[in-house]
Amino acid sequence: MSHFLRLELTRYQRTAIYVAATATIALLAALYFFATIGRFDDSPGSAMFRQYNAVFSLALTVALCVIAIYGSIIYARFIVTDYIGNRRIQLYSYPGGRHQLFLAKNTAFTLTIASASAIGLLLAVAIFFLSETITPIVNSAEGISWVHVLASSASVVILAVSVTLIAGTIGIWRQSVIATIVSAIVAITVLGNGVALSLNGAAWLTWIINAAGVVAALILLMGQARKIRADEVL
Repeated sequence: MSHFLRLELTRYQRTAIYVAATATIALLAALYFFATIGRFDDSPGSAMFRQYNAVFSLALTVALCVIAIYGSIIYARFIVTDYIGNRRIQLYSYPGGRHQLFLAKNTAFTLTIASASAIGLLLAVAIFFLSETITPIVNSAEGISWVHVLASSASVVILAVSVTLIAGTIGIWRQSVIATIVSAIVAITVLGNGVALSLNGAAWLTWIINAAGVVAALILLMGQARKIRADEVL
C-alpha cells in the first residue's frame, strides 16, 4: 500500500496548492465580509458581527462549505472516475490488490485535502488578525482565543474531509460524478446552520458532529473497499 500511496500523492501536488489557495480566499473573503457588516451596520440585529467569535465562526462555516464542495469535485475527478466503466476494469487489473489501491487513493486524498486546507485556513487567519492589529474593522473590546481559533479550524478541516469522503463513496456506489457533488452540497446544507451555531458557542457539539462524520466516513469507506475487493467485472 505504501507504494500505491506514494504514487497517488504525486497526483495531488498541484491540486494541494489550489486547495490551500481556495481555503485562504474563502475564509478571508468571509471574514472581511462579516466584519464589514458589523462595522457599517449599527442596528441591534447586527450586534453579533461586532464580536470576533461570531465573525470567525460564520466565516469558518462559509469556508467549510467551499472546501467540502471543492473537495467533492476533486474526489470525483481523481477517484470516482477511476471506478466508472472501462477505467474500473483497467484499475482492477493492477497488481497489488484492489482493496489496497482504493485505500491508498483515499488516504492520499485525505492527507492532501486536510493538510492543504489547514494551511490555507491558518494563513487566512494570520492575515486577517494581523491586519486587525494595524487597521481594525471589528469594533470589539473582546478578543478571541487562539486555542478557539485553532480548535475551530481543525474541526472544520475534519468535517470537510469527512463530508467529502462520504459524498465520494456515494458517488462511487452510484457510479456518478454528479452524485458525488450533489451529496456534498446536501450534506453541507443540512449541517451548515448547526456547525455555525456550535462553532460560536457549543464546542462540544462541533466535536460530536465531527466524530459522527468520521465514523460514518470510515464505515462507508470500509464497506466500499470490501465491495471493490469482491466485485466481478469480467
